[in-house]
Amino acid sequence: MRIEVLPSAAGVAARGAALFSALVRANPALVAALPTGRTPIAMYQKLATERTAGNFDLSRATTFNLDEVLLPKSSPQTFFQFMTRYAWDPLGVSSERRFIPDGASADPAQECERYESEIAVRGGLELAILGIGADGHIAYNLPQQAGPRTHVVTLDPATIATLGGGLKGPLRAITMGVATILSAKRILLLATGGSKAEALRRMRDDPQSEAWPCTLFRDHQDLTVIADRAAASQL
Repeated sequence: MRIEVLPSAAGVAARGAALFSALVRANPALVAALPTGRTPIAMYQKLATERTAGNFDLSRATTFNLDEVLLPKSSPQTFFQFMTRYAWDPLGVSSERRFIPDGASADPAQECERYESEIAVRGGLELAILGIGADGHIAYNLPQQAGPRTHVVTLDPATIATLGGGLKGPLRAITMGVATILSAKRILLLATGGSKAEALRRMRDDPQSEAWPCTLFRDHQDLTVIADRAAASQL
């Protein structure tokens, strides 16, 4: 686990974009797991600017979303809508290379199996870009709801509130599991803001526990954490 501390959230976004871009240049057909949330937006915006300048090309890469809420994809709170707005379209991901769980599936458990199969068919993940929650969740591997493979979770009220739009529970989601994410050859985790400080400290120092799912990722063979000073304030 390597930790890089940068002065600002903008620096984290720039560093994350630079590492992602370098990996895509080395392997244009990269298979990557991509996150939603506030932290990666600035990284996606930086990469979109690089694409406009002709310095970034994701058209041959394949992307898998880390998670999706169980809502119709037309809902503004879905990660389908988030990825379309901030990542897939701005970064030029080909429509046939955009993968995300079907939040409208009539059989979410079967959808989890299908999603795992899609990852396997494409040779597995080469890169996973992650965020981290204040409670230590990664993707939607929430406290006491982490699982090894893609699975269904029930979102707590605090997590539902982050989706906005006045959503109320019960609400479920599909998420990649811990083992699925850890199968990636390389992991890049971005953390910004003081609310992430305790989770980062526990990720580095605490025994592995589903109470803090971030601790389950610490021993990956190629894990780089990029944090701003606020997020790294307890390290």
